[in-house]
Amino acid sequence: MALDGAKVRNVGILGHGGTGKTSLIEHVLHAAGKTNRLGRVQDGNTVCDYLEEEIQRKQTISMKLAHVDWEGIRIHMVDHPGYADFLGEVAASAPILDNIIVMVDATTGVQVGTDNAMTFADRYETPRAIFVNKLDREHSDFDQVVDQLRKTYGNQCVPLVIPIGKAEGLKGAVNILTGDTSAVADEVAQLKSEMTDAVAESDDKLLEKFLETGELSHDEFDEGLHNGIKSGKIVPIIAGSVDKDVGVRELLEVITHAFPTPFERIVTVTNGKADPTALKISPDAPFVGQVFRSVVDPYVGQLTLFRVFTGTLRSDSDFYNCTTQSKERTGKLFLMNGKEQKQVDSVGPGDLAAMTKLKHTHFGDTIAAPGTDVKLPKIELPESMVKLAITPKSRADEDKIGEALNRLAEEDPTFSHYRDPATHEHIVRGMGDLQLDILLDRMKRKFHIEATTKPPKVAFKETVKGKSEVQGKHKKQSGGHGQYGDVHLRISANGRGEGYKFVDSIVGGTVPKNFIPAVDKGCVEALEKGVIAGYPVVDIVVDLFYGSYHDVDSSEMAFKIAASMAIQKGVREARPCLLEPIMEIAITIPDDYMGDVNGDLNSRRGRILGMEGAGPGRQRIRAMVPEAEVLTYSTTLRSMTGGRGSYSLKFDHYDEVPDHIAQPLIADYEKKRAAGEATGH
Repeated sequence: MALDGAKVRNVGILGHGGTGKTSLIEHVLHAAGKTNRLGRVQDGNTVCDYLEEEIQRKQTISMKLAHVDWEGIRIHMVDHPGYADFLGEVAASAPILDNIIVMVDATTGVQVGTDNAMTFADRYETPRAIFVNKLDREHSDFDQVVDQLRKTYGNQCVPLVIPIGKAEGLKGAVNILTGDTSAVADEVAQLKSEMTDAVAESDDKLLEKFLETGELSHDEFDEGLHNGIKSGKIVPIIAGSVDKDVGVRELLEVITHAFPTPFERIVTVTNGKADPTALKISPDAPFVGQVFRSVVDPYVGQLTLFRVFTGTLRSDSDFYNCTTQSKERTGKLFLMNGKEQKQVDSVGPGDLAAMTKLKHTHFGDTIAAPGTDVKLPKIELPESMVKLAITPKSRADEDKIGEALNRLAEEDPTFSHYRDPATHEHIVRGMGDLQLDILLDRMKRKFHIEATTKPPKVAFKETVKGKSEVQGKHKKQSGGHGQYGDVHLRISANGRGEGYKFVDSIVGGTVPKNFIPAVDKGCVEALEKGVIAGYPVVDIVVDLFYGSYHDVDSSEMAFKIAASMAIQKGVREARPCLLEPIMEIAITIPDDYMGDVNGDLNSRRGRILGMEGAGPGRQRIRAMVPEAEVLTYSTTLRSMTGGRGSYSLKFDHYDEVPDHIAQPLIADYEKKRAAGEATGH
């Protein structure tokens, strides 16, 4: 049955790869009696890392749900990958979470994944706490990490649970407000004072009382800590070592007593009106939820993961998909622990649950009680920048690969595929090389389809810069009717981006009107095939001004061939050149990397348009850069910035390819054409 929403918490576990997120959940499950043994990531036997590729690589690849009951509170936990290639997994669930735990490795301090976690928490104004893990390791220093966190994220980061002992001598952890602090008496006075200041400053009434009396009661402390976390004015830091089971129970105490409940969240929806309205959060209100993941389970088929914002959803009942405007039936409802499903009759506010056998419901959809038509804000995913051309190894798989890729895209909304009409290649697109490697491994294992990938072709084009006047004459006599077509064309450049223009300037019927469409068609077909390098010719004016015909031997086909011959000759005589797509790139990086990134852009023939601030300590560089120079930019930017840079690309215009780059492409085409002709192809 659905719990009272005040007795539910949901928490996302975020942070850099390898900080101990999956292990933390493993210890929480064990502490709550959900498991009778502790799994280890290294041994491949944890509850959350159960996918074959996760066991092999010893890292989380996709988000997982787990839940425990702790002191009468149901805690839902979402385990997330920590590596940048899987940032879409964090983006998909961040808007539906009420609270976030940011894991930090005490031996490395703030990393890229820490930044990403805090960025998402800031974006959605999500209450958070920081768990400093691995304090049992050599060279770990809690005070040093606290200093770094405060310098990076501000003084609202305040130690609440501190370690007893250091490194190999770590004996435990203690909450400075509620625990027995006798073992760390020397350190506590100053920390308590800092926490008291933070708690008092989180609320005007508490601050007034504190300034008057110099103290706060236990209840006032609890209330102030709770409100401070909820408003983001306090980010408690919790010391621990998951492997030594230190700090785990103290963290659970913070989650159950200090984190806000689903009732305290302000959820806005639109319902066709201009202004968004706030949802009333109650188990008795009409149900409203949102889908944040689809998972294909080998036994029950597709599982749809969703968050309940308000109301109660019961199994085997109807609901309305407000996004697709279709009715659905719930089927069975489950709470998840990794791949294990616990069937429940109903779920309520704050619950993260799964249901099966939905036909019309997909990622990001708003689902609601029949008769309720509201929409929750769209879940924004990061743009996928890495593209590869994909080809199945077996011709027999050509028909099946599309369906397999569709199934993979259903599970991972940052992955997509499409056929590029300009290059006729099948393109897969994702967040990074590792993500695409794993998805293609999954396709091989699940659907038995093997494929090869390579960087996609650039959609070059050809055009002319000058003028020419040419004749194309096709004359063939071979018994019976012959073939005769004769055209005279003037070829010139059209404005950039204005495409192909055909002009009929025939006077006196030198080319009969019924053959002129065939001339136009012959020109179009020849231009599409390309002349100097095999790419479509664009931005060109073709003027048909003269010709001749034969009463018997002329035909549409003869004039098409004559036009094609004239185009081949005329384009070559009108100063042809290659064009390439130019992209507008926006690169967001920490200030420290400005010089390196600007220098690299210049080496890629980039033209910098300007720079602007992009938040504390970050800059955004805008530039124009040829697409050919940024096909593998994701890997370069990541290595240049230690993973701290991100970028977006959009097509802007076509521009001429410099001669030293164009000539090898033209020479290569001529070589292939000569070889093709020589072998009769």
